[in-house]
Parts: sequence; structure tokens; C-alpha cells
Amino acid sequence: MRKTDSAATVSPSSADLRTATLYGKLWPRYGDELFSESVDLFAARWLANGEDPDFFRDKVCLDVGCGGGRYSFAMSRMGARSVVGIDLSETGLADARKRREAFPLSNVRFMHASALELPFPDEQFDFVCCSGVLHHTPSVEKGLQEIYRVLKPGGFAYLLLYGAGGLFWPLNDLLRPLAALLGEQYLEKALDNMGCAANKRRVLLDDTFTPILERYSKERVERLLKSAGFCGWRRWNSAQLDHESNASVLIEEMEERGRLYETEVCPSNPQKAAIQLHCSNVCRSVIAAARELERQCQSGHITEEELRAALIGEGHHRIIAERSLRGKIGHPA
Repeated sequence: MRKTDSAATVSPSSADLRTATLYGKLWPRYGDELFSESVDLFAARWLANGEDPDFFRDKVCLDVGCGGGRYSFAMSRMGARSVVGIDLSETGLADARKRREAFPLSNVRFMHASALELPFPDEQFDFVCCSGVLHHTPSVEKGLQEIYRVLKPGGFAYLLLYGAGGLFWPLNDLLRPLAALLGEQYLEKALDNMGCAANKRRVLLDDTFTPILERYSKERVERLLKSAGFCGWRRWNSAQLDHESNASVLIEEMEERGRLYETEVCPSNPQKAAIQLHCSNVCRSVIAAARELERQCQSGHITEEELRAALIGEGHHRIIAERSLRGKIGHPA
């Protein structure tokens, strides 16, 4: 018999609540086939980066910022004994519970809770997944400390944090204040007119309207992990399986964002049409620079590594971090 999902007492910030509201509207848009593909993506990346295919067998797992539950379901299907998914969006959690019935997976449950205030005793979980969450919170430091706290000694965490550098995020930063003037509903209508798939819609609106969107250098990530207490970590460098796979794929992603601002939405509103035109021009200018760098790479004037650094920067930090069996680094057990 499945345990009843319980709620936790949390004190989220206004930014947290706005982020939860945004994501709560995005996950239910995934159709069954697209959602199933997103569940499979975790296992594909796990195996492509040389991780043990039997790692999850009999593990007790936590999915922090679970959204619609895709990685919770992935860990269950990979052999976990039990999985708890937590999120601040009640709408997203309702979607996750509905999808749980479709799989079905009786060892997965969902709770309303904050990534910065995990409602669990110390040392409860063998594995914690926190993918694309902490860079949207007011305190990545607190989030990492909480993940470390609830991990058992010798446990592991999977983390995804956005990386610094490249042209992609500066372009996004230029567009965000202009998109705020256009408004979320305005851009949602543009996405509807484009026929944008649910996964693309999620990424575009996430990057554009989340109140907090931090990026991190490799050095800062390592300082954060060490400060939280992790004794070691390794990076996933294979199978990005997203717009950071290579320079050409990233340019295509930027071009899609450019088309968003070229899509006619409300020609009767000249003020918003003018802002939209400027957004389009910004995209065209940055994309032209990216295409030029791509041509210079093809002609041998710059290397593949230089091209990737210029366009993608450090890319997403996908990390497996380990909690020591003996306690925090520099601290007694």
C-alpha cells in the first residue's frame, strides 16, 4: 500500500514562488511520449558517462526540485528501493503524481518542500539528484549544505549547475529585461504561433523569466562543493544531449530564439512590436558573430576548443559529488 504523500513546512522566498509558478505551468504540457523521452534521458547520460548501470539497486534516493518527476521515475526504473521527489510547485507535484499512476511505480512519492529547507533528518539518503535547480535559488550555498546534510556518509549527489562564459548566456541576459517588458503571455503566444514543442517551451521560458539565473565558473563550483563538505567530485563530459553538444547545435538554439522574436504576435501594439524588433536585431547580431567564428574554425583560423569556449563557455556543470565516510573535509567525523 502506497504511503500518503505529506507536506512540509517551508518558507520560500518570493523568487522561489515565482519560479515554482512558472515551472508548474510548463511540466504538464509534456505529452506522454515526450515525457517518457525525458525520463530516459537520465539513464542515457548516466551510462554514457561511464557510471555503474547497477548503482541504483536498493538505493534510497531523493530528487530535489523534481518538477514533473522525470528523474524520480528514472531512478526508480534503474533499481532504486525508494525515491522521494520534492518541489515547491503544487501544480508540478500534481502532474508528477498523475504520471506516477501511468508508469506505475509504487516506490516513488512526492512532497511539497524547498531545496533550501529539506524536511528530512540527517543522513537519510544514498543518492540525491538536484538537476538544474540551485542556480534558480537565493542561496546555492544553503542548497548544497542541505544536500550534504541528508546524504548518508559515503553517499553521492548528482548536480547540474549552469556554467559561465560563451556567447549564449550574454545573449540571454540582453534579452531578459526586454522580454520582461513584452511579458510572459506575449511570448507564450509567440511560442504558440511557432508551434514550439513543450520541452523547447520549457527551456525558453525558464531562461527568460526565472527571477534568479546564476552561472558558475569551474573554480567557483569547486569552492562551493568543498565548502559544503564534499570530499570529491567528478564531471560528466560526455553525452550532453542538448544545445551544448557542439557549436552548430548551439547556434541552431540561438536561431530558434531569434525566430521567437520575429513571430508576429500583436501588430496593433506598436510599442511592443518595437521592443520585439530590437530583440530580433540583438539575436541576429550575436548569431552573425557566432556564424563567423564557426567559419573561422572551419578554415583553420581558430581551433574547435577555441570555438567551443567562445560560444558555449564552460557549459553545464554536470557533477557527481561524494560525501566522505569520515565527515566534512577538514572537520572531525
